[in-house]
Amino acid sequence: MTTPTDEDLIGYVLDALAPDERAAVAAHLRADPTAAARLDHLRRSLAPFELDRDSPSEPPPHLALRTVARLAEHLTRHEPPLSVESDHGTLLAVAQAMETEYPEPEPHPLAFPAPRPLRAAHRDAPEPRAVGGRFRIDLLVACSVALFACGLIVTGVGRLRAQSQVLACQDNLRTLHTGLTGYAETHAGQYPRVGTDANPTADTFVSALVDAGQVPAGFRGCCPADPARPAARDATPPVGYTYSLGYRAPTGDLLGLTRGTDPQHDLVPISADYPAAAVAPAGGPVCPHAVGMNVLYAGGNVRHATSALVGPNGDDIYRNVFGRVAAGADANDAVLGRPGDRP
Repeated sequence: MTTPTDEDLIGYVLDALAPDERAAVAAHLRADPTAAARLDHLRRSLAPFELDRDSPSEPPPHLALRTVARLAEHLTRHEPPLSVESDHGTLLAVAQAMETEYPEPEPHPLAFPAPRPLRAAHRDAPEPRAVGGRFRIDLLVACSVALFACGLIVTGVGRLRAQSQVLACQDNLRTLHTGLTGYAETHAGQYPRVGTDANPTADTFVSALVDAGQVPAGFRGCCPADPARPAARDATPPVGYTYSLGYRAPTGDLLGLTRGTDPQHDLVPISADYPAAAVAPAGGPVCPHAVGMNVLYAGGNVRHATSALVGPNGDDIYRNVFGRVAAGADANDAVLGRPGDRP
């Protein structure tokens, strides 16, 4: 066996080793005087513990009851009473009765020292602010949940309002398509064309529909969520929609959209909301919707788009293929202009 450690020697003194380990330590002690001297030193140091183990002393009388009494007194001094007939008060009465019935014994030599009193600065420190004598964590949690619920409600109401405005705008664009269709039926299949002396800019197309009697009385040519815009002409509804600027023929002549029979023609945008601020080609009015624009196609469909790249060829509906706000390069190059825009 190797030289025994202090742990082995202490286990040997306290008889806490296994039989084979104890025999090995004893054999080493007989052969090693240094280890035997170390064992004697440890045995003298552990003598008090050996005495207590061989003849354990009885605990002071009524130690448990006095401990409970001291604990009750401490709680009474440092915790606010819950009621007049609180448990603390009952324990204090028991403690006082025990103090009068049983005298304080002499302290045990091995007893822990009595705790020192708190310093005045700590003892007189103000108690944390509480509700009803206790911190109301449950009240704080309830308030947090209520605030979170209010936030969800406000957010939900805002989303429902925005969705309602989008749907109302789509219905208004369908009414506009009905007027455009009626105009084309009475004008040889031609939709109102801008860039002429009568209708020089994109916003005057509503005037053409009003003059032709193709929109109901009181019709507003703008999104219901959009504030009233200045009228394109006197006694005409405000204009808040973009409209087709037409396209150029190979000869350079300006042409307007016609009511065609080609299925792809139905996919050509003819009117829409103002562009969203993120896709607007230049300064000017922007879409009143929070996200995206409603687009009216020649076939009568109305779609909500979050991008301006919704032309027949996936091109920008507010610029032509050359990146300008002007007439398109061909019939499938749709360009929708705002008030004041010219082909």
